[in-house]
Amino acid sequence: MNDSKLVKYIAELSQRDRERLRQLVHSPFFNQHKPTMDLLELILKSIAKGDGPLNREKVYQKLFPKSDFEEQKLHNVMSNLKKLFHRFLAIDYVEKQPLLEDLYTLEATFERNQFELMNNRAKLLEKHLAEQKFEDYFFHFAQYRLNNNLGYYGGHYVDRTKSETMQAMLDHFDRSYLIEKLRNCCHLTANSMQVNTHYDFGLLNPLLEYIQRTYIDVTEEKQDWTIRLYWSILQTMREESNDAHYQELKKMLNESFEYFSPIGQQDLYGFASNYCIRRTMMGDEEYKRELFDLYKRGLETGVLLNNGLITEFNYKNIATLGGNLREFDWTERFLQEYKALLPASKRENVYNYNLAYLFYNKKQYHQVLSSLLHVQFTDVMYYLNSNFLMLRTYYALKDTETLLSLIETFRIFVMRNKKMSPTQRKEYTNFLRFAKKLVELKHHSGTYTRTALEEKLKALRSKIESTDSVINRSWLLEEAVVPVSPFAR
Repeated sequence: MNDSKLVKYIAELSQRDRERLRQLVHSPFFNQHKPTMDLLELILKSIAKGDGPLNREKVYQKLFPKSDFEEQKLHNVMSNLKKLFHRFLAIDYVEKQPLLEDLYTLEATFERNQFELMNNRAKLLEKHLAEQKFEDYFFHFAQYRLNNNLGYYGGHYVDRTKSETMQAMLDHFDRSYLIEKLRNCCHLTANSMQVNTHYDFGLLNPLLEYIQRTYIDVTEEKQDWTIRLYWSILQTMREESNDAHYQELKKMLNESFEYFSPIGQQDLYGFASNYCIRRTMMGDEEYKRELFDLYKRGLETGVLLNNGLITEFNYKNIATLGGNLREFDWTERFLQEYKALLPASKRENVYNYNLAYLFYNKKQYHQVLSSLLHVQFTDVMYYLNSNFLMLRTYYALKDTETLLSLIETFRIFVMRNKKMSPTQRKEYTNFLRFAKKLVELKHHSGTYTRTALEEKLKALRSKIESTDSVINRSWLLEEAVVPVSPFAR
């Protein structure tokens, strides 16, 4: 019975939440069915003692000692407990969002025509909203719902000629919609740039024109900071070569950070970092140190953590950058200290890949290959990143035969993989084509005079520089020089 999802979900709760679930199930307001209470006690006892799987027949006998085993009867009890578990999750969430409880109470009083109580709760909600530090999506949505109730109440029962409340309702609804629309468009645009996805953004283009007129090209007192944040983030992706949008994000980081909610702060850091990453991948090396300092600040403030966890992407980006900048001691401490904060399902994979990358930067090439043996190719990006790292390692070891074999295998994977976007496929195909030419030139370097080799490498560098869509261009250019010693023959 321990294979039941219900038992699994309860086991995943903290000790405190298990006790709170028990209190809810034993509350006569929520449940008066004793077998359901008894079932929860059996599950909690088994979890606490670690007794192993619960036997369905034995559980049934404890719940219904005078009855022969009936699968459906046990299923009904488990179903009832599952519904109570879902209710516990919902109540727990509402309790952690005080404005939600205020809103639900207000709307319930309006629904029940308890208008005196409604006005009382509305004043309390207004007080709570005035105490909110951030005017984010939920702030405006709560204001919309508050003014919606007060506006329609006033229109029906007080004075329909007064429009202020209804206008406030419309204004807050617009701002909540614009913030949520922009934020989702930012994340989905980033997603479409990374993997082969496409989204229809609907009204986005006319909305951007409206936003620029109403919230961007206005005096500071008329600006909405959260709308401005996501508008600027979106522009860094839509107009990537225009550095002014990124400079606006930097300004927000330095001067307006306190205006944003924790989610807004995370997005500000995340998208500013992603812009720096894209620029460094295009060969703009000056963004590396700036990005590294940005990451360190994000770790110190905790902004880069989400519910106490660090994403595999932030972990990888930080470790990669630290290694590239030769911040070896700091990077090694980071890998160890933050490993436990990675999602458990990906922890070992992420750690081993990034440890391999650190070994590469320290020129400990055999340790690189050893660490990569523990990396499982769970998605396209792990295959691409691991093979690129392996390629550079064999290149450093001057193992031509293995290197050319790897390049060909890599090329076939890129050509056949349908999860890569056309842009990604082009970038990697171009890289592998140039990498193969580079390896062959280095392998045969001993057959050329130094002048002839320099000319061939110069021509290769020129071709790399003039070709659009080449991933890891900077590495190719760095290596397309006359070698100190030839590759193995």
